[in-house]
Amino acid sequence: MKASHHPASTDPGRGSSLPGTSQRNRSGIVLILVFMLLPILAHGAGPLRVATEGAYPPFNYLDEQGRLTGFDVDLARALCAALETECTFTAVPWEELIPRLESGEYDVIVASMARTPEREQRVDFTEHYYRSRSAFVARSGSGLQPDRQNLRGKRLAAPVGSVQAEYLVRRYADIADIVTPPTSGDAFAMLAAGEVDAVLSDSLNGLDFLDSERGREFDFVGDALPPEDVSGAAHIAVRKGELALVKRLNRALARIRMEGTYDRINHRYFPFSIY
Repeated sequence: MKASHHPASTDPGRGSSLPGTSQRNRSGIVLILVFMLLPILAHGAGPLRVATEGAYPPFNYLDEQGRLTGFDVDLARALCAALETECTFTAVPWEELIPRLESGEYDVIVASMARTPEREQRVDFTEHYYRSRSAFVARSGSGLQPDRQNLRGKRLAAPVGSVQAEYLVRRYADIADIVTPPTSGDAFAMLAAGEVDAVLSDSLNGLDFLDSERGREFDFVGDALPPEDVSGAAHIAVRKGELALVKRLNRALARIRMEGTYDRINHRYFPFSIY
């Protein structure tokens, strides 16, 4: 919009000295505001479509009735309540989460996703909504230690596409057999069956396994890995460029933390803070 070269009147009851300029200015401002609000209105007009994996307890999994539940699901519902919108949920295999987000099938991914440079090229992330550390899980009394000497010739597992699997390949592929099953549940099933020697897992997901019937003969081995080796923070992912939605989600996250909703969800699943 070109600026007028005629001085505007200082009389609040009058506009530009050119007839119709004031009306055009107002129309232009309205159009600009409409276009700025379009991303917010688009997500506010209907339910927020949420995708999660549905195979990563206690964060997202199917209960006995086949319903999606877990920390991620409860958190997403709380965020939708703060945003004053409804949620719809879809369970999606891990490897398909980002491609199907990009295709527009849903609006956000709430699936304990770590932020990595590769993923940042395809999606945008909110601030973190929990932190954790990764650690090896092996049979109790095995004497296994997470160093190159002890892991030489071993079979090590982590879910396909996870930051843990990427770490195993980067650090141990030259000395160990790296197995990447579809889900963390599959990795722990292989461990319980003696098909692998250790699983590298997010420690909170590992605790869920250790607390189960089949996890009684297993334990963490060695120290948790430092976050600089394996990303330890979980974020919500949105389509690349949807920064208005990122801001809305960050504000909603701050709100549920301030109001105590986050802590109530946290303690529903963990006896300690994971933020």
